[in-house]
Amino acid sequence: MLQLLKKRLHLAFTTSINADQLKRILPPLFGLIALLLIIGFKTDFLKIRLISKTWIEIIKITIISLIVPSLSEEIFFRVLFLPHPSENPSTKSQIIWGLVSVILFIIYHPFQGMTWNHSGQDVFINPIFLSLASLLGVVCTITYLKTGSILLSVIIHWLAVVIWLVMLDGLSKFILY
Repeated sequence: MLQLLKKRLHLAFTTSINADQLKRILPPLFGLIALLLIIGFKTDFLKIRLISKTWIEIIKITIISLIVPSLSEEIFFRVLFLPHPSENPSTKSQIIWGLVSVILFIIYHPFQGMTWNHSGQDVFINPIFLSLASLLGVVCTITYLKTGSILLSVIIHWLAVVIWLVMLDGLSKFILY
């Protein structure tokens, strides 16, 4: 089991994305992103509002968000749970592990708010947040299953978090002590 996880980690970081994969993944990706934005704005969970922070603080948020949550969560919820395309997984296996990955991704957020990230305890149990997080989880899962590379999943996750925190009123939803 440990060998399999080590191999998946190696492949996730060394598999490159080709133009054909991008052509196939981008249309559904943009569709899901549009759905995220529609739900977010219709429910007033998302609001266009830039945070009132210095450029240094915004850069810090941007850099930290790349590592936590983007890279760390994509390694855990995508790379370790999902079969790499080189394993030639069946469609059934991809669907089952994809569902497991997304469900655990959703459950993780309230758990995180109740345990070590108390500043997010209210937002991480918000049904709209959990709906949007589940859609983000689906986007990242499909992206990883189709490409086998962690790069695009991390970029998608990171951009979603940074844009939400910095430009869509996300930071105001956290209790900052």
